[in-house]
Amino acid sequence: STSIGTRDVEAERPWFERMDAVHDSVLAERGRLRPDTARIRVFEGRIATLEDSARTLLVPNEFDRILSRNGARGLNATTAAEATTYFVELPSNRAELWFALESDRMRSPVFREFYTERDVVMEERRLRIDTSPGGKLYEAHLAAAFTIHPYGQPVAGTMADLESLTRRDVEDYYRRFYGPRNATVAIVGDLDPDLLERWAHRWFGDIPPGEIPPPVLTREPPQTGTRRVEVLFDAQPSLRMGWHVPGLVHEDTPALAILGSLLTGGRSARLQRRLVQEDRIATFVSAGRGPGDRYPHLFTVDATPRAPHDPAEIEAAVLDELARLARTPPDSAEVARVRIQIESGRVRRLASNLGLAFQLAESASALGDWRETFRLSDRLVEVTPEDIQRVVRRYLHAANLTVATLVRADSADA
Repeated sequence: STSIGTRDVEAERPWFERMDAVHDSVLAERGRLRPDTARIRVFEGRIATLEDSARTLLVPNEFDRILSRNGARGLNATTAAEATTYFVELPSNRAELWFALESDRMRSPVFREFYTERDVVMEERRLRIDTSPGGKLYEAHLAAAFTIHPYGQPVAGTMADLESLTRRDVEDYYRRFYGPRNATVAIVGDLDPDLLERWAHRWFGDIPPGEIPPPVLTREPPQTGTRRVEVLFDAQPSLRMGWHVPGLVHEDTPALAILGSLLTGGRSARLQRRLVQEDRIATFVSAGRGPGDRYPHLFTVDATPRAPHDPAEIEAAVLDELARLARTPPDSAEVARVRIQIESGRVRRLASNLGLAFQLAESASALGDWRETFRLSDRLVEVTPEDIQRVVRRYLHAANLTVATLVRADSADA
């Protein structure tokens, strides 16, 4: 902020302006019909030099050090399809310190070391997507499944997005949307709620509320046939299958949750038993939903074939297992076992202050009510075997399916 992380914020600002001017030259060169890559490298070197000069005014990691000196741990952040989540654990008698620090950062942010941090995000993209077989497959699968909905866009953006991003872009976005109006704070621990509310008004009450993000009105059109995409990569083949299903608050979500555990939740689950233990055609299989909760998303099955088996064999076995469920619902004992597994996971989440805080914040911000995920857990006991059969028939059919396979480049050439 203007007060934390700096020796002299006013002396820093001219350095920022000089860096940003050079970056504008980079963007102008990239926009030419025949960009001069050598010239771009010279500009980028100049930005790095200017950023090194600005660091003489920096107090590194001061925000983190203040919290650590007061007993905090685990300070971090994560960004998913629907929110960026900041989190930290600290002693209850230091709770007001968090209010003071976070309100200062929200009120008067300074985006110092911008280009260094942008490079960190670019390197993370290279590591998690561009050079990762699983990341490449995941990104290609979502892009094929969601042709117009934002769920088809990478959370971190493309490399071209990141290269063209400016400090002005980030600061403008932050000031528009990262205000109290859009913030959900979940606090779990031995604290007085009335005192927390007074602190919230004291520390955040005079901060501009920010804009309400425009609603996502785009709806993915119904799929009318199986889509397929192949990713060539020098790695072990793998498979990802996905069917469009409703958002988390839909009446069919509890049955879909139990279906996922029935297929891959534990050693006795259907696909785990068949693919990994009995037929031994896969080394790994899992089912899930994503990439977000608020809007209609995907029910997915991921699997890694065991050599010399290939993704086509896995796909055929998964479809055969789903066809069996469409013909004959699971028995009541199988559904009861899955309910117990899910309930055990729910209890384990409640045993952790941080886990409960995550659940509360995500439920309130994405679904509009902190109670919603608890209601979903309560609705699981009402799911019948016939409900599971119904959702398989309704959603997990060929016309609604998108399949992504990772294929070795040499085998594709052959």
